[in-house]
Amino acid sequence: MLALSYPDRGDIISTQVVSTKNIDNNQIYIENELSVLASGDFFNLTVEYGYWMYNITYETIDKYGNPTQASGVIAYPRSDWPNEENQAYPILSYQHGTVIEKDAVTSATGIWILPALIAGYGYVYLELDYLGLGVSEGLHPYQIKEPYASDVVDFLRAADHFSSENDDFQINSQIFLSGYSEGGYATMAAHQIIERDYADEINITASFPMAGAYDMSGIMTDVMLDYTSYGQPYYFPYVLFSYADSYANTIGPAESYLLPEYASTLPDLFDGTHSADEINDIMPDIPITIMIPDSITTFEGNENHPLRLALQENDLYDWIPQSTMHIMHGLADELVPYENSQLAYDTFIANGAEDVTLTPIPESFGGHQDAAPFALLGAFELSQELKIINELGDFNEDGALDILDVIGIVNYIIQTENNNYHLWASDINEDYNIDILDIIYLINIILNS
Repeated sequence: MLALSYPDRGDIISTQVVSTKNIDNNQIYIENELSVLASGDFFNLTVEYGYWMYNITYETIDKYGNPTQASGVIAYPRSDWPNEENQAYPILSYQHGTVIEKDAVTSATGIWILPALIAGYGYVYLELDYLGLGVSEGLHPYQIKEPYASDVVDFLRAADHFSSENDDFQINSQIFLSGYSEGGYATMAAHQIIERDYADEINITASFPMAGAYDMSGIMTDVMLDYTSYGQPYYFPYVLFSYADSYANTIGPAESYLLPEYASTLPDLFDGTHSADEINDIMPDIPITIMIPDSITTFEGNENHPLRLALQENDLYDWIPQSTMHIMHGLADELVPYENSQLAYDTFIANGAEDVTLTPIPESFGGHQDAAPFALLGAFELSQELKIINELGDFNEDGALDILDVIGIVNYIIQTENNNYHLWASDINEDYNIDILDIIYLINIILNS
């Protein structure tokens, strides 16, 4: 009884329908949205499904490991009558780019083209809000790797719970991670920590980190220390306030680093109700000039400065990805230099990674914002080559229901101590448990097909 009163990580607190479209209306919506991005048939994409999209509130942990609640959206393929849905779909978890306002997230703003398109192509689309955004309390831990990973893991768990409670869709074993800019950093952070801490629970099919700031203590620090104009000056105080909040015992308050006129005005602008444009309006074009000169000198001259050590702790390039990773980055990126991805790729290869690629986006495709649609399209095309949609019961995901699937489920039951996560396509009777009943159901399906 006591256990039932305390939710576990990934448990769903509430759900609410945000939007739904049948296949025809989804196609019209997507074509209208794509026409804004490019003329003609540059993006010639035809969906195979409509979608349902839900706002999900779920249980997770905060940056200190304490229980908390967070939010996000799940969009899944919709098949309309007379079709009977008996397919299991892969998950694509999309980590979004930088926002500051708590309500500037899809769970609050509603449908946009990416969930409609991804679900329309037969994926279960996940987009979490991140800690500190959506319903989550506190300051968003911006560019700090551990909270991204725990949030992604718990939203994957929530998606699994939602699928088990929903007769409209099932998920299979494939998991794709994708994101651009902050989302690129979050994607790489999730990939690293899932393989480090959750490999027995989650198997990444492929990840697509795009245009992320993977070298926080080196390349990005040099960019901020450079006395030149920066296109989005709010980025610097966002990082500073985030790190001062998460590492308060060592770094101290962010205001202690700032000139008085900024120490008195900037904190209120990071309360979740103000936009990036509002912050940029009071920021100088050269972000570092908001700092007290002595603070800059101390930071530059001290290799063990607490802020420098915290940034180093959140670098993401010195490890060995085990699952497939496709890194993408624009050569003309003026906000997050391409060198972040080059350094990560070079280090991965030097460390012995065997399934990592780096795709540079040509300069002619534009800078940070302009290159984003092309990076996302490239990631989508690569995921399409790997995607599997399979029938319920197709345990080995080879497109056929046969004795091999029966053997696979039997072995799974024998070898798995805790088989209540990632039921894939094997929970035939949808009772959120894989057991002898599922084997009986599967044998009956095979005999009757």
